[in-house]
Amino acid sequence: MAVPVYPWAGTATYVPRHPAIRARPPPAGATTMSPTLATISPDWPCQVKAPGSHDWERTAARWLRDLLPARYAGYSTLTRHPVLLARHAQLQVEHEIRAVRVALRTCRAELPTIGVSETVIEGTIKMYAAELEQLNRLARAVRLITEALLGGGGGGTGAGRGWPGR
Repeated sequence: MAVPVYPWAGTATYVPRHPAIRARPPPAGATTMSPTLATISPDWPCQVKAPGSHDWERTAARWLRDLLPARYAGYSTLTRHPVLLARHAQLQVEHEIRAVRVALRTCRAELPTIGVSETVIEGTIKMYAAELEQLNRLARAVRLITEALLGGGGGGTGAGRGWPGR
């Protein structure tokens, strides 16, 4: 089957998603880029397919499950509803951020009392700082995935059902 090439698509080839869908030229000034080829935020996890692409929700759910303790994999409510999984992952990451902040804030005062050397304390502070940076990146990624799930890219598995305060 020949793939139609249209002059308004520039050098790219436009392929209708389904044979029954007629290809129409986009409005003047509109881009012809598909949603799956659109630029994604640098905070979007590389393990998760772009929103709107085939099977993206499954890759998002797998990535979100990996952020939770293993025992949560047995809860079918979380595994069947990606939005709930995203909510719980966000809560989990937020709690981890708080724990690392407390550890970072208190390590200079508490670690010497249990006999930890200054060199080890300095290494611990660097470790906590790096972990805090990583957790903040994870929190941004979870928020992006949650927004994509709520934005309708999820195909009816909870899209549009948010939670207050987020």
